[in-house]
Amino acid sequence: MTLRLCQTEKFKTEMLSLSATLPIQRDQTYLTSLLLSVLLRGSERYPTVSAINRRLDYLYGTELSVRNFYRGDSQVFGLCANVLGKDYITDQAAAETLLSQVVGLMRELLFSPALDENGLLNAHYVESEKQLQCDTIRARKNHPHGYALDCCRRLMYENEPCGVSIYGTEEEVMRVTPEVLTAHWRTLCKDLHLHAFYVGASDAESVKLTLATAFETTPNPVEANTPTGAVISLTDPASIRPHTPTLVREEELAVKQGQLVLGLRTGAAIQSEDFFACALFNELLGASPVSKLFVNVREKLGLCYSCSSAYNAYKASILISCGIENENRELAEREILAQINAIAAGAFSDEEWNAAQKSMENAYRQLEDSPVGMENYYFGRALVGLSVDPTLACARFAALKREDVMRVAKGTQVDTVFFLRQVGGEEEVCDDED
Repeated sequence: MTLRLCQTEKFKTEMLSLSATLPIQRDQTYLTSLLLSVLLRGSERYPTVSAINRRLDYLYGTELSVRNFYRGDSQVFGLCANVLGKDYITDQAAAETLLSQVVGLMRELLFSPALDENGLLNAHYVESEKQLQCDTIRARKNHPHGYALDCCRRLMYENEPCGVSIYGTEEEVMRVTPEVLTAHWRTLCKDLHLHAFYVGASDAESVKLTLATAFETTPNPVEANTPTGAVISLTDPASIRPHTPTLVREEELAVKQGQLVLGLRTGAAIQSEDFFACALFNELLGASPVSKLFVNVREKLGLCYSCSSAYNAYKASILISCGIENENRELAEREILAQINAIAAGAFSDEEWNAAQKSMENAYRQLEDSPVGMENYYFGRALVGLSVDPTLACARFAALKREDVMRVAKGTQVDTVFFLRQVGGEEEVCDDED
């Protein structure tokens, strides 16, 4: 176990996450997703959801959530707890032991689940969560915006590990038995390395002692902004599909609004020297209300209902998505590419440049306004062996030159285009945020 800690008295709550990372594997990822859901159904001492919730209520309303997502070509999974700060608990004895009790519950849920007389995970829980995971898979099409983004991602990364769905297919999930899932759980437990991340007022030694007592191990404590080496895998260049020709796919769905998604390769991952320039490029392009895509494609030309971009620094890619009418597809795509070329040519005003810089600096300053923001930032960078304090990051953005962003824009290429064509229109469009 490795402990990272941000000691601060800014918040009324403390946050502790326990995470592990695994390389994405087609025959394992969906099993881990299913396993997390089953583990949250019951443990040895708290065998039902009701019993777990009663325990959380007793622990001053502690909130417990599952984390399960991709970072680069790795899966990050585990539990996260938000706990009332001990300065806000009148019972001093309870305040001193609250975090240790929460850690004990997290440990039990992960490593002491409810097992039957044969030592297998509860069959009822497994079947129930299989159905729910299948419901999640089927429900993707109920959110056209997110569905189109997901389709573009899978096409773009089809030769890469993260092109695999984190929930698998219905057929894969329904084949899972209690025996298979229990074996997967035991395999994970055998060699698991946990990353503990704490944000709160307690000092490193007390948090270390709490974890050591609960897990019977001695965590290696490091400062939150201290790099300790990469622990997740990023993109293998050999697995990237060649940019030419651009992969174009289309699908029809009964929605009232078509969805156009462009997947771009930037070559600037989070570890790259061009990371800050690429993040600012994305801000100029489509990440803010004063961006090129919003102002020109949506507002001035009226080619779409929405238009924005999102930068995945762990995959060195940008996804541009817009909701459009079918007849505007070619015009919208052409104008999106024109805005990319405009930035590459330096055709952006000082006002646009200053607004993008201020927006990025403000976003980084706001990271330390919440425990979740701090954990996401520091832990995400620790996973790739980086250490960049948000204040220093703001300085990096302020020091960027126009030529830096122009260079990144020139090196950006369209990899994949996916269009979800509207037909019929019986379905209501869901304003989904991915």
